Amino acid sequence: MRLVVLVVLVNFMAGCSWLVHDRTNDYLKSEIQPNIVVPKDVALINLTPRLAIPDVKPVVLPEEFEVPRPAKVLLESEQDESINLASLNGKALEVELVKDGNGTPILRLNVVFARAWSEIGDALNVLDISISDLNRSVGTYYIEVIDTEVVNEVGFWGSLFGSEPEVVQKPLQLKVNRARSGVYVAVHIDQDNLAEDDEAKALLSRLQKSLQEKNESK
Repeated sequence: MRLVVLVVLVNFMAGCSWLVHDRTNDYLKSEIQPNIVVPKDVALINLTPRLAIPDVKPVVLPEEFEVPRPAKVLLESEQDESINLASLNGKALEVELVKDGNGTPILRLNVVFARAWSEIGDALNVLDISISDLNRSVGTYYIEVIDTEVVNEVGFWGSLFGSEPEVVQKPLQLKVNRARSGVYVAVHIDQDNLAEDDEAKALLSRLQKSLQEKNESK
């Protein structure tokens, strides 16, 4: 009896598919119908599209079109700095050896960065200070100076043939920083550490003298 009931239920469920029409693909059989025309005596409403496309006159663009760029916006502090540095551009070069707020020796040049960068490079060449590398975008000259504290002694055989003590080169960095009143130059051992005050003062004094002599000769 149970088997008969089960067979009847299965057949009934299989035959129920005709009760539910699958309309998934009905859109494939659709056809384009003409627009509905409302008789005038039935309705007096004009059917107009909600999102009508307006008539736009075509604009002929030139073959080469340059996208306009907005003017650069300067903050008030930047405007003051630009005006201040512009006034320094035509001045005679002045070089001062001063100290910053922490007492660190620095060199102050009363000119814009571009001129200071060029002047410092020329002065280093005059002083025969080796420039191993430079990076203008970060304002750094990588130089090598004679390390007076480290000298390789000449051995016995070397002294017999007149050899001289070997000079050791020490790497340093000259940091050229922009400021409102000009440009400041500081001496670093590396990116994060300043050189000793005595060493920095000695190097900056030589650089100051070279810069002054060069500009006095002009």
